[in-house]
Order: sequence, then structure tokens, then C-alpha cells
Amino acid sequence: MSRNLLRCNTINYRQGYFEVLGNIHPGCVNLEAWEVHAERDISGVDLGDDSLEDDDVIANTEIELTIEEAEVLVSQLLDAIKVAKENVGA
Repeated sequence: MSRNLLRCNTINYRQGYFEVLGNIHPGCVNLEAWEVHAERDISGVDLGDDSLEDDDVIANTEIELTIEEAEVLVSQLLDAIKVAKENVGA
């Protein structure tokens, strides 16, 4: 991928990309999510290239987090990771 994107396509009807950037707005963390239509296979697709059609992206959300909010998000993600790991193969 040409951009710093995280491709998530384990569950096709909840697939898409995340991008996280710091300081687009001073002192903030930018979190952007793109949801891609479930019928589109994004296994080898870069969001930034021309292989995705405009209609393939069905939602886009961009949120600016304060540093404190980003730290809370990281903590919540770590808690969710712990729960998911405990239940793998259960």
C-alpha cells in the first residue's frame, strides 16, 4: 500500500480501511475509516490506487481526537484485544 492504511477484510460485510495520522490539526490525532461494499474483494487492493470505484466505498468517517481521547481509545482497544484473545478458539 502506498499510504499508511490498515486493510480490514476478515468479515466481508464489515470490511474497509483505517488511516491514523497525527497533527493534521494541531495537537490532534486524525482517525479516518472507509467502509467498502461487501461484494468487493479488497484482498490486494490499495485504497489509494484506481482499482476501487467510487461506488465501492459506501461510507467514510473522519474524526479528530484530542491526545487524551486517543489515549482512551488505545486503552479500550487493548481491553478489547484481551477479550478477543481470551475467546479465540472458544
